[in-house]
Amino acid sequence: MRTPVLLTLAILACRCHSPGAAPLYPPPKMTYLDNGQVRIGMDLALGGAVTWISSRDHPGNLINSADLGRQIQMSHYSGPWPFEVEGKKPHPAWASLGWNPIQTGDCYMNPSRVLEHRNDTRQIYIRCVPMQWPLNNVPGDCLFETWTTLDGPVIQMRFRCTNQRLDKTFYRPCPQELPAVYTISRLWRLMSYIGDQPFTGGPLTHVTNDWRKPWPWTRFVATERWAALVNDADWGLGVFKDDGGEFHGGVFGEGRSEDPRHSSTAYLAPIHVENFDHNLVYEHRTAFVVGRLEEIRRRCNAMATRTPPVWRFVKDRQHWTLHHATDQGFPLNGEWRITIGASKPRLVSGTQCWRAESARKADLDLASTIQSRFLRLYWKRLDDDQFDVRKSVTIEVKENGVFQTHRLDLGASPEYRGLITGLALEPDLATRPGEQIAIRSIRLYSEGTP
Repeated sequence: MRTPVLLTLAILACRCHSPGAAPLYPPPKMTYLDNGQVRIGMDLALGGAVTWISSRDHPGNLINSADLGRQIQMSHYSGPWPFEVEGKKPHPAWASLGWNPIQTGDCYMNPSRVLEHRNDTRQIYIRCVPMQWPLNNVPGDCLFETWTTLDGPVIQMRFRCTNQRLDKTFYRPCPQELPAVYTISRLWRLMSYIGDQPFTGGPLTHVTNDWRKPWPWTRFVATERWAALVNDADWGLGVFKDDGGEFHGGVFGEGRSEDPRHSSTAYLAPIHVENFDHNLVYEHRTAFVVGRLEEIRRRCNAMATRTPPVWRFVKDRQHWTLHHATDQGFPLNGEWRITIGASKPRLVSGTQCWRAESARKADLDLASTIQSRFLRLYWKRLDDDQFDVRKSVTIEVKENGVFQTHRLDLGASPEYRGLITGLALEPDLATRPGEQIAIRSIRLYSEGTP
């Protein structure tokens, strides 16, 4: 998968300063949480990004801060490409990134500004104005917020981006780093379970990459929804995203260093592809586990939701993306209403894994004004790069615009088997501009579930 957006994400993930150049950091202004097992620190001089994680078993800092594009930090993407503000043009190395506010600062070493922070020893709250990474001293037209708590060796973080863009253009969906995680390069082994039998104790895989390539990171589906960067002794930092599955990561540079300012680094990011509206309020949660690899896996699996997915389009798109059509924009107000344009639209879910036998049925609560009356629901298995018509079922709908629940027997198809990683929905036949589909919910369930 080598789209221009992903290629620029790859470049972004290697935000190394020039050889020999010494980054000019402002004096640190740290705030910490420490429960005796794990210690996390945010630098309020750098937008409140995470610049420190250590533990009782490893007192050294695990987070890489070679420049303002590393750390653990929020990072979001949208158009236009290139993104310019009042005549300011992006740095040539980053022009293809487009709109890219990040939490720490920009590529010219201008730090983001914290507006508010609280630390009551149980939770750290931070609100900041991010910086546009490719531009010189241009604040982001959005606000970032984080909430951080500790539970033993587990760090729980909640993130919110509130967009305030004057540009109301509906840009194509882009991958979002949720968040970007950069560690010392001593944690060079990227480990995860990527097989089709999650939560059964199957062997883990060392996910490798070639950082010299234009796309230096490996994209993979972590079917237990976690991945970890560990050292040679299998100790390090795990990243868990319960509603996800796609991750990008690897190691950059030749070094295997304990130095948080070394140019070499290890990288990991849970990814969702999203339509990022001009007024979007985008929230997500990610957990981090410090410890040995077997403990990371055990704790992440204990946090994992085991029931099949349910998408309720009450106020947002639930990590689904819209292609070749328009909708009512954010917020959705109880339903997702898609208006068809000149091309046939497609709706695509985010990457999320479930066993076919655990969700043989699907209920779709939807309404349609499409005169051709047929929709097609696709699914994708772990080994599939593309959606395939052989892995799909048709749905006959009335064109009266009235909501109805359509019950599908996915298990009746011999192609519905193994580990499923996502869905797509589109009209089956030709459509006319102005026709609409509205969806309230999509629910997967097993036989006999009420």
